[in-house]
Amino acid sequence: MTKKPIGVGIIGASKTSWAAVAHIPALRLIPDFKLVAVSTSNQASAQAAADAFGAAYAFDNAHDLANCPEVDLVVVSVKVPTHRQLVTAALTAGKMVYCEWPLGNGTPEAEELTALAQAKGIRTFVGLQAVARPETRYLQQVLAEGLIGEVLSTSVLGSGMSWGATVNQAGQYLLDPANGATLLTIPVGHLLAAFARVVGDFQHLSATLARRRTQVTLQPENISLPQLTDDQVVVTGVLAQGAVASLHYRSGTTAGLNFHWEINGTKGDIVLSGDSGHYQLAPVSLQYAPSGEALRPLPIPVELVGTEEPAQPVRGLYEAYQAVLNDLRHDTHYAPTFENGLHLHRLLDRITQASAEGRTLNVDLAAQLNN
Repeated sequence: MTKKPIGVGIIGASKTSWAAVAHIPALRLIPDFKLVAVSTSNQASAQAAADAFGAAYAFDNAHDLANCPEVDLVVVSVKVPTHRQLVTAALTAGKMVYCEWPLGNGTPEAEELTALAQAKGIRTFVGLQAVARPETRYLQQVLAEGLIGEVLSTSVLGSGMSWGATVNQAGQYLLDPANGATLLTIPVGHLLAAFARVVGDFQHLSATLARRRTQVTLQPENISLPQLTDDQVVVTGVLAQGAVASLHYRSGTTAGLNFHWEINGTKGDIVLSGDSGHYQLAPVSLQYAPSGEALRPLPIPVELVGTEEPAQPVRGLYEAYQAVLNDLRHDTHYAPTFENGLHLHRLLDRITQASAEGRTLNVDLAAQLNN
């Protein structure tokens, strides 16, 4: 691509949206991107957002935004059920797309969108920003260099923060799995995207999905609502290189460990810890110990983390857009694409199937991607 700024149009960029909280502040920190257009569900809110964020164009529909000549990259930042319609509009207009995760509301939609992008030869990206975190990239580096020797096992314990005993009005959307935003798809999905880059894909796995809370309380109304989605996710198995892996995500929060990821090797151990199981957007600390020694901080080199990194959640999107920019400028393929998103959708299907059938399943996702 040329060195001119990449024109960005954001679908779902109202003044109080997630795009306003994370996407737009991140883009402002990268001069190679220029926010040129926003769209919402009505013209008044779109114009208010455009005025607030300095965008030249405001639209009340995705079609007009996608067809705006100054838009090079369409960002889809809305709830999962509308991803298919909006991404399709952007691809039909021939525009590159960054779609938040999950890519589709289920694997069939992800397959359709990936096939459409491939048929048109369009660069695509999916918002699995944990992959671009400095911590993820540094773990890839030190494991490849043999810091802890051969990886023997890895384990993750995480809290979903949401899907707990209480919910607010905005959180009601998370209670119905038909909306595509569950404990499995959101915090577990984001974690597994980075997990695969660091320690590799599952070769085979077994799983347990359970719904332990069937009712939750809507606050502040104090109304009981049905909880329809699984609020416990357990996955165990063997990775492609032979390491044993386990993962357990719980709903809500705990007084104990809300995020703990260990990687155990023949020469030592690495531990990541934090206060939230949403690895894609929460701060974490990184520690390391040679075999037989105590844990000590494992600092990330400044060339990976930078000197003036923004705070989360902006940091996660900032790193994600930096990875997108690098891929576009240098024709590389590190940032997660629609193909990577489809791969993850199929892995989550395999986890669901393993739980439903109560047996260990092989995970031949490479073959599935070629089908």
